[in-house]
Parts: sequence; C-alpha cells; structure tokens
Amino acid sequence: MKIFDRIPQCLAVLGATTALIGLAGCSILGGGGVAYPARYTLDAGPADTAARATTSSTGYTLDLRPVGAPGWLDSNRMLYRLDSGDNPQISAYTQSAWADTPARLVGDNLKDTLSGSGLFAAVLGEAPGQADLALQLELSDFSQRFASSTVSHGHIAATATLLAADSGAVIAQKRFETMAGAPTADAAGGVDALAAADARLNREIRQWLATTLAQCGKACPEAGTE
Repeated sequence: MKIFDRIPQCLAVLGATTALIGLAGCSILGGGGVAYPARYTLDAGPADTAARATTSSTGYTLDLRPVGAPGWLDSNRMLYRLDSGDNPQISAYTQSAWADTPARLVGDNLKDTLSGSGLFAAVLGEAPGQADLALQLELSDFSQRFASSTVSHGHIAATATLLAADSGAVIAQKRFETMAGAPTADAAGGVDALAAADARLNREIRQWLATTLAQCGKACPEAGTE
C-alpha cells in the first residue's frame, strides 16, 4: 500500500506548497487508521477590567451583526499560507480544524469584549428595531502565515463599519490588521497566534468605537431613540 493511501487527505491543499509545512498538521497512523481532526476554539483571554474601569457608558444599544467573510473562509478549515516566493499559496491542515467558522468565532469573542467594555447599555445580536447603532465586521483574512518552515504568525484583517441602526447611514469605517507570532510552527502554534491576534483586534475595535462615539456629534443618533 502506498503511503499516500495510508494518509487519506493528509493535506488538503488549495494550492501547491511545501510538504514540510503541510506535514505539521498531519498524523500518520499505523494499520491504516485515520486520525480525526482536533478541533480548536479561540481563547478570548481575561477580561480587560482596567479598560472597563475607565470607560464611560455612551447609553447606546448596539446591534452586532453577524461577521461576514469571503467564501474561502466560510468553513471550519484551519488555513495557513507560505508567504515566501512570488505566488503564496493557501493550504489547510487536515488533522486540526476550528470548532466553528472563523467568522462565528471572531463574532462571539467580539460580542463578549464589547458587552463587557462598559461602552454600551447593551450589545445585541441580530436585533433590528431594538438598537441605536449597528456594527458590521467583514473578515478578509484569518490565517497562519509562514515566513519560513519554522517562523509563522497569526494574521487577521477585517473592516468594521459603524452605522445608524434605523437609517443604515454609515457613521465611520476602519480597516484593521493584527498579527501575533506563533510559538511553534504547527497548527497548535497557529491557534495561539490567532487567539492573540484576535484579542488585539477586539481591543483596537473597542478603542476605535470609544473614540468615534466621543467625536461623532450629530452624525450619531441620540441614545435610546429606537
């Protein structure tokens, strides 16, 4: 039996890449056995109690809309890419996967961060007609990126749009890009790196919202008008 036959889909490749990195997420079992993927969530880390203690509530109720993502991110595959060369390729670990889609994992952590920030009277999910403001986040990247076979980092890119909930008028928009180094060049290291990058993204979005709402003046609705 060929070794390729004994590792069913050991590397689900969207584009050609080096076997060295691909095998970091694979498991070879004797006797023709198949290892089921380990599933990971994003550790949100401890709550930022210091930031909450210095934050004044705006009185607004926020509708946090479902996080959007391109089709290639709309699954629980754990993606990585090799950035060296002229044509970086995206690949997926097959013995490691996310517990849910990146969009849902990021959305859950963002809701927890904003709910505990002290910035809003309430943070709701998919609650049209019950909020003053709406926040839409669109992911454009959520992957582990390798500079070499031993050095990688978690990379998240996303665009946040703050809107008036009733009219849909755009109040502000900003693109965010966060990254954090991976402690190991494998799937587990990628999980740690993306969790750290996600925590940084949440902090930056919270700070951006606080600054925007303090300065938006008449562009923002009056709190409690919905």
